[in-house]
Amino acid sequence: MTSFNHYALGAVASFLHTIVAGLRPLEPGYKRFFIQPLPGGTITDASTHTITPYGKAAVSWSLSSGQLTVDFEIPPNTEAIVRLGEKEEVVGSGRYSRTVKYVAEGEWPPAPYHTQFAAPVTMETLAL
Repeated sequence: MTSFNHYALGAVASFLHTIVAGLRPLEPGYKRFFIQPLPGGTITDASTHTITPYGKAAVSWSLSSGQLTVDFEIPPNTEAIVRLGEKEEVVGSGRYSRTVKYVAEGEWPPAPYHTQFAAPVTMETLAL
């Protein structure tokens, strides 16, 4: 059993939910929320949902052949701002599907991070 009350695990779950899958609240109770999935690296699909006081809010996306397909569900009496690429729209309750061209930023895999300018860690630098 793993507790998501531990910050390290909860932070990962929050990152996957709000950044990778792209579902995050703009107002308490998800009365208004934001949808902006973030594909990257070798991740080619993701999905998430949450049960709000108004019903289920959900996002799922897949990336194939340079096309990003996003399906999302907006509960009754709520609205979402949906940003896909350069396009942004406000949608009300219902189920939707959008497909947009996707161009990855940068190259994969990313270049290694070098700490050549950082001071080396020694016992002397760790001493307080």
